[in-house]
Amino acid sequence: MIDSLTNERSSEVEREFEVLITLMADMIMGHAEANQHVHPPKWALDLHVLSMKLFKHLCSIRTLLKPCGLETGTLPRFGYIDHSSVSALTRTAVENYLVMYWLYSNGDESLREFRHTVWKYCGWKKRSKLVPTIEEAKISHQEAVDTAAELMARIEASPYFKDYSVADKKSLRKGNWSAGSNWNDLAEKAGLHRIYFTSIYPYLSGYTHSDFISCLQIGQAQTLNVQYSLGVASLQISLLMIGHFSHFYAELFPTAKEILEHSGEAFELATKWHIKTDDMAFLYDRVGVDETSPAQEGHTPGSAPPPPPANR
Repeated sequence: MIDSLTNERSSEVEREFEVLITLMADMIMGHAEANQHVHPPKWALDLHVLSMKLFKHLCSIRTLLKPCGLETGTLPRFGYIDHSSVSALTRTAVENYLVMYWLYSNGDESLREFRHTVWKYCGWKKRSKLVPTIEEAKISHQEAVDTAAELMARIEASPYFKDYSVADKKSLRKGNWSAGSNWNDLAEKAGLHRIYFTSIYPYLSGYTHSDFISCLQIGQAQTLNVQYSLGVASLQISLLMIGHFSHFYAELFPTAKEILEHSGEAFELATKWHIKTDDMAFLYDRVGVDETSPAQEGHTPGSAPPPPPANR
C-alpha cells in the first residue's frame, strides 16, 4: 500500500537533465536544418533517426519519473512512480547510443559504410524471418528476403567480412549485426568503464527480463520516495548518455559542434557528464573482479545501479 502521495525530488539532477535534453534537441535539429538542402550519405540519415529515437527515449524516462496520473479502484491518482519501466527504457537508451557509436566506426569511412550495410542487412534478415499471414505482408516479406540477399552479397565481397571468424560469419548471416562483439566490448570502445557498464547493464536488464531481484524491488518499493530514488538513479545514467552523445555528435557534425561550444552552462554540464574510462579509473580499477567475461543478462543486479562519478 502506498503510504505517501508526496515525494522528495532530486531537483539538481532534474534541472541538469532539462538543460542537457534541450541542448540535445538543439544539436540534432540544428544540424538537420543546416543540411536540409544537401544530400547526406545514407548512414547519416539513419544516424539522425537513431538520434531522434534516443532523444525520445530520454524524454520518456523523464516523464515516467512523475507519479502516474491513472486512477484505478485500488490505486489513487498519482499513487506510484513506474521506476521499473524507467530502468527498462534506460537500457534501451544505452543500447541505442552504443549502436550509434558502433556505426560511427571511429571516423573510418570505409568501415562505417561496411557496418551500415551489415546493420541494414540484419534488419532485413530479421524481417524476412517473420511469418506473413496476409497478402500485403507476403509482399513485404519477399522484399525483405530479396533485400537481405542483395546486401549479404555486398557484405561477402568486402575485405572486412574476410576478417570475421567462421563462427562470426555464421552469426552475422543469421542477422546478428554485432557478431564478434558483445555489449561490454561496445561500451568499452565507446568510452565507458568496463566495470561500471557491467554493473549497470545487468541491473537494467533484470527489469527488462523480469528477473527475481527486479520483482523483489518492485514489491518492496512501496512509497513514492523509494520508487523515485530507484528511478532517478537511471536518470543519472541518462545524463551520462547525453554527455557522451553531445561530444560524439559534435565530432561528427560541424553545426552541432558550434551549438555545443556556444551553449554556455549546457556545454559545462555536457562536459561534466562526459565521463570516460579514465575518469572512472580511480573508482573501479582497484575493484578485484573479472573484467573479461561478458555481462550476462541473467546476472543478479544490486539494489540500484551505481550513479556515475559526475563530480570530478
